[in-house]
Amino acid sequence: MMPRGITRCKGMLPTLLGLTIGLALSFLRAPVIEPDECRTYETSLDSNNEALALDNSVPAFPASDEEEDFEPQIIVDPKLKPKVDLEANKKKVVRSRYISTELGIRERLVSSMITTKDTVSSLAIAQNKTLGHHMQKLLFFFGSHEQPFRGKNHQPAGMNIVVHPEEDEIRILYQTLYYLYQHYNEVYDWFFVGYDNSYVAGYRVNEIVNHMSITRKLYLGLPARIHDEKIDGYYCKQSAGFIMSRALMMAVMPEMNKCLSGITADSPDEWLGRCLLTLTKGEVGCVNTEEVQTYESINLENDEQFDVETASSKLFEKAVSAFPVVTTTEVYKLHKRFSEVEIDMTYRKIEFLQEEIKNLSAKTPQGEDGLSWPIGVNPPFQPSNRWEVINWDYFDSTHTLTCPGEIPKCELSDMEKKDVNDIVATAVSRLQEKYKPQGMEIDLIKLENGYKRFDPQRGMEYMLDLKLRVTVDAGQTELSHRVDLLRPLSQVEIIPMPYVTDTTKINMILPVSVDEAEALRVFLDKFEKKVLMGKDKESILLTIIFIYGAAEAEKVHQKDDPFTVQKERLGALEVKYGSQENRPKVIPWMSIKTDIPSQLRILDVIVRTKKFTADSLFFLASPHADVNADLFDRCRMNAIAGWQAYFPVPFTQFNKEIAPDVKEEIEIKGSTGHFDIYSFDETCFFNSDYMAARSKFAQKSQKNQDLIDNIDLYELFMENSELHVFRAVEPALKRRWTLRQCSVKRGDGAVDRCERSNAEGLGTRTQLAMKLFPDEVNSDDT
Repeated sequence: MMPRGITRCKGMLPTLLGLTIGLALSFLRAPVIEPDECRTYETSLDSNNEALALDNSVPAFPASDEEEDFEPQIIVDPKLKPKVDLEANKKKVVRSRYISTELGIRERLVSSMITTKDTVSSLAIAQNKTLGHHMQKLLFFFGSHEQPFRGKNHQPAGMNIVVHPEEDEIRILYQTLYYLYQHYNEVYDWFFVGYDNSYVAGYRVNEIVNHMSITRKLYLGLPARIHDEKIDGYYCKQSAGFIMSRALMMAVMPEMNKCLSGITADSPDEWLGRCLLTLTKGEVGCVNTEEVQTYESINLENDEQFDVETASSKLFEKAVSAFPVVTTTEVYKLHKRFSEVEIDMTYRKIEFLQEEIKNLSAKTPQGEDGLSWPIGVNPPFQPSNRWEVINWDYFDSTHTLTCPGEIPKCELSDMEKKDVNDIVATAVSRLQEKYKPQGMEIDLIKLENGYKRFDPQRGMEYMLDLKLRVTVDAGQTELSHRVDLLRPLSQVEIIPMPYVTDTTKINMILPVSVDEAEALRVFLDKFEKKVLMGKDKESILLTIIFIYGAAEAEKVHQKDDPFTVQKERLGALEVKYGSQENRPKVIPWMSIKTDIPSQLRILDVIVRTKKFTADSLFFLASPHADVNADLFDRCRMNAIAGWQAYFPVPFTQFNKEIAPDVKEEIEIKGSTGHFDIYSFDETCFFNSDYMAARSKFAQKSQKNQDLIDNIDLYELFMENSELHVFRAVEPALKRRWTLRQCSVKRGDGAVDRCERSNAEGLGTRTQLAMKLFPDEVNSDDT
């Protein structure tokens, strides 16, 4: 029997045993320290920084470099901390300009056509016209030892042509493939190569590559057999064209130059086929089928009686190309037939999809009642309140009630008349197709009423009330019939625009006549406050043009300058802001003498001074306008050299004698002013674009130099350049009211716009009525 004390301690035995074993193991793992390695660290409290520091006499680490096993120590003394050059360790990260580059996203297809120096001005041009608008990128290649485009032989416009210094057909094909590999290997996934003696249906090439995997090593075309002692496989016929994948390009191009000396063949296409079979060890040869996509071609030599216009449509539906073609006429005939077949296939596909949508609609909660018209097109926009209701515009065959300003009725423009005639002809044609099988002949008598509106979800909607003559076996009758039509929105495309920045220097040109001297004073006050005293001082250069008529010029000779006060103000600004001696004037100015201050005459004087380079950005302004930083930024962004000129629509104040709400500070309100669509005084454009348009206009006006006074800058760009003329409402451009001088010498178009601007700029119709009939207004008040 165990003693009672031991019995009581029995429950503590596992705990004591665990502690004993733990202490024993810790002693076994503890490092053995020699006596001479023990050091004593003395610490002291630094009264300056109140930090605990180690004695500097003691090394922070063991003296021997061979000791690898040492205890980590915290260093708090800044003098003992290792110095790290953070600037040297910083790596500059260079980001790609486009996110698609970082993600490795490539374009789909680049196309090339091999031509000759004899056909580059004929067949190649026809290929560019018929194929170019289908392809993302189209290049033309041919070989020549001489410079092909010199003297009277000009390079065809609008074509990307690469000339190889070779005339051997095999080497030309190799140089073409190497050029595509070198320049577009990282940009495109597929490469199409064709010859200009064949017609290529671009939409079929795109359809094939859009449905295939980009990872395959593919050589797709019209196969022809190679069978001899060395090679047994297929090559693609060059006349039919062929498609190569990027994966195949990357695999064979680094070593393809070996095929030039190691492989002989009778034709370039056979040489390429042998080369690919050799480099890939027979794995990749020409095929005409891949992933349910088939490459077919029409051989026009097989049937001498072949007629493009009467041949079966099924022959063209799956064909990618047709060969050979000898003349441009054959190219255009084939393009016409392929386009007709494509349109027919598209209409059949639309009908199939509409029928499928109609069948599936029965399974939806709304049933067939939920279908919109036309089937497959977005339903009409549903406004949530009365402010979102889209108004219908009324029109007939000659006039419309939707007019600029407050004109109740105006004549349709030429483009609007063309649109009305086209939509009426389409409506009558559809009615004839529908009722002719029933024995009815339908003829149009006239358009009684027309309504249209633009629905952003659908497109342009029309409602037409047509008066028709219906002829049947029993006789004729006249009736009115309403039809609904829709011109749906097509595929939305992003138009590529050149890259512009908001840091371009603006050269502001300010013409000032004698009548505008007081307006110049107000303008200079605003300009000093918003530009000279602001951040845009270095990026805005104002040049003032003082315009003298014959009478004013005579006063100058008599020392009676009408611009004396304004020039003194400019001198004061020069003293205030022009601190450096060699620095250009703060606001330079010049004087011209003319009785007709047209925009072109003023700009001609500016250009002749040669103070401005061809890439200078001009902002032609008016002394009646207020300018600000927002206006300058939009001028920089909307004026693009070689591409676009910007004509902002200003907000113009009403005459303060008629509009009582007009104040000194311009406010954008319906009772104080309006956006003057007839004002073209302010514009942003580049000097190079003006000089190009001006040179073209000078050739037209050689016999009559007075034509320069009959045209303004807007008409110059519209009629004598390929620039986009961008016209938009500009709330940052505000003008004070002024009565324009509409000289009959400035041309009918300019005079008409000037008179319309004066008429609509007086005030609203209510304000004009109150001014004309004040007695009636007072009687109503009493």
